[in-house]
Amino acid sequence: MKKLMKGMVLSMALLAPSVHAAPAAMKLAVFDPQAALWNTEAAQKALMQFKSDIKVQTDRMDVLRKQLDQLSENLKANGSVMSKDQRDKIQAKGDQMYKEYQNLAAAVQEKNQKMQQTVIASMKPKLDSAVQSLIKSGGYDLIVDSHAALYVSPDLDITKQVIEKINQGGAAK
Repeated sequence: MKKLMKGMVLSMALLAPSVHAAPAAMKLAVFDPQAALWNTEAAQKALMQFKSDIKVQTDRMDVLRKQLDQLSENLKANGSVMSKDQRDKIQAKGDQMYKEYQNLAAAVQEKNQKMQQTVIASMKPKLDSAVQSLIKSGGYDLIVDSHAALYVSPDLDITKQVIEKINQGGAAK
């Protein structure tokens, strides 16, 4: 029985290097698809346009936030000497301002989601094409999402090349 076990262990040890050996010249790379997509000229242009589109809402939200802070400070400082009617009026005004703030925030969030969906839908094919082009030109055997790796040498990261490839491919048009 011991001879059989030794023979099995010996044969497994001899087979293991051939089974688990990686190809000698395997070319590996990683990239961050989100960073690649959002750092393209087209995505940056879309983000700037989005910020411009929501400027009125965000400015109004800033004003409302400051006014709500002032109302709160006023109630803290003077609430004990105010009549119930005065406190109720301030509270009602604050409630109304807060509802307006929430509505503006919801509208901005909805616009943000639509912008992101639009950018992703338009850029995903360009991202895929850029990666495929780099696979062919770089001779890569394996490209992995950088989020899936615990550690990666910066030398293996091709995110910048993917961004450049997308920008060269007319992504900003």
